[in-house]
Amino acid sequence: MKKPAEVKEISFDYIVEFVQEKGAADIAWLKEFVDSQVVDKKSGKIRNISFVEVRNEFAKKYVPEIVRPPKELKPTMKERLAKL
Repeated sequence: MKKPAEVKEISFDYIVEFVQEKGAADIAWLKEFVDSQVVDKKSGKIRNISFVEVRNEFAKKYVPEIVRPPKELKPTMKERLAKL
């Protein structure tokens, strides 16, 4: 099993093989995480978790060295005015 160089290279097959090698606790984590639901930010409705969310959480937990740090956001107009 080839280790991915970046998060986008992680497939669901890779995730399944990886947790099978790790053991029962990691398989249980994956099953529980995939079965979880989240609130959609746009509509506010409850939805099933997407593969991208599963892949990103997997990468954070098991291969954090390939996860890029989040971009630093520029201050908003109101934040800049508040500093004056």
